[in-house]
Amino acid sequence: MNYQNFVIIVAAGAGLRMGSTIKKQYLCFNEIPILTHTIKVFDKCDHIHEIILVVPKQDKNYCKINIIDPFGFKKKIHIVQGGQTRQDSVFNGLKKVHERIEYAKNTIVLIHDGVRPFVDETIIINCIDSAIKHGACIPAVKITDTIKQVSPDSCIQKTINRNALYSAQTPQTFNLALILSAFEHALKTNFSGTDDASLIENFGHDVYLVKGSKFNIKITTPEDFVLGKYLLTLNLS
Repeated sequence: MNYQNFVIIVAAGAGLRMGSTIKKQYLCFNEIPILTHTIKVFDKCDHIHEIILVVPKQDKNYCKINIIDPFGFKKKIHIVQGGQTRQDSVFNGLKKVHERIEYAKNTIVLIHDGVRPFVDETIIINCIDSAIKHGACIPAVKITDTIKQVSPDSCIQKTINRNALYSAQTPQTFNLALILSAFEHALKTNFSGTDDASLIENFGHDVYLVKGSKFNIKITTPEDFVLGKYLLTLNLS
């Protein structure tokens, strides 16, 4: 069976934790916006057919002029308006993918954070392969730090067994028909998830893991930004 593979790059957040007057996705590494670096990875990947970029309504024109047009991307890029929450924004992206295809069961959709510019092609391909096989997968890395559960007043309550704990990353990858059903179920049940895989879990379907990378960081804080500038010197993106 031949599959069409779409990536939804979600960049509709305000980026408040960065503490910058510029939204984190528009900050630059080497004079190129972080969001552009992220798009470049998927534009170069032969396994991706089209790109859906989800941004705030007021930023759509800005992104076309500053994030997309100057960089000569080869793939078709659709700019979609974000919603009030990340979940709403992803759903808007999914509906755009659905407009573009004939059969949802023959379509794989990758949902990726706009501020994860160091995802590599191996992760992308492994996610697609796993989603074709299982319907739903995410990249993740095993937690190696000791994990403490604390009370509201910062008193340690207990140490959590980390042996079965993983840190989730993106692109979280799904069969389009499955993830659309999960989002519709979430609407009916008023379920709000912290990531896209949690909606699949709430829907009662298994989600599988593929190996992520410690380099696949999300640029959220000023410390992440410093680390990202260093990682760029390693030619990871």
